[in-house]
Amino acid sequence: MAITAVILAGGASRRMGQDKALMQVAGRTQLDRMSALAHEAGCEQVLISRNGEGFIADEIADRGPLGGVLSALPHCLHETLLLLPVDMPLLSADALQLLVEQAGPAYFINSAMPCVLKNEPALRVYLTEQLCDDAGDRSVRGVLNWSGAAAIAWPYDYQLQNTNTPQQWQRALTFLGEQ
Repeated sequence: MAITAVILAGGASRRMGQDKALMQVAGRTQLDRMSALAHEAGCEQVLISRNGEGFIADEIADRGPLGGVLSALPHCLHETLLLLPVDMPLLSADALQLLVEQAGPAYFINSAMPCVLKNEPALRVYLTEQLCDDAGDRSVRGVLNWSGAAAIAWPYDYQLQNTNTPQQWQRALTFLGEQ
């Protein structure tokens, strides 16, 4: 199955106090690590949503992760999309492979991302409507509900933890044996 990964790395990292995408895990940036995991999970194309030169910038500013997804859609070559946050240093390729093996849109029960969606015109319409309406649902859970995504179990929930603060980051590094 041909898959496009979209790494969402455009956040302001306010709570962390530094750019989460550039923080080091096992000798490489989280951005590089997530890209490698996507390839290891079988993604043929890896796109990076990030407001900076050489990346896919948000078409509609300040709309969160779904703004990044909407901006990446015209660049996606494949029907299956794997959406990945940049800030999950414990995530494994095995978890991603389980997601992409599902028959349709899917996510893990305890975490809206990573997730798999279908790259279809209706997705672009839905995202545009939600992001352009001040009262729209801009949550990843909202698009998962809209798409009818299946919630699947993953026995290693600790891998699905975002690192949004220095304390969460230190716990993740301690778990990895890096601190």
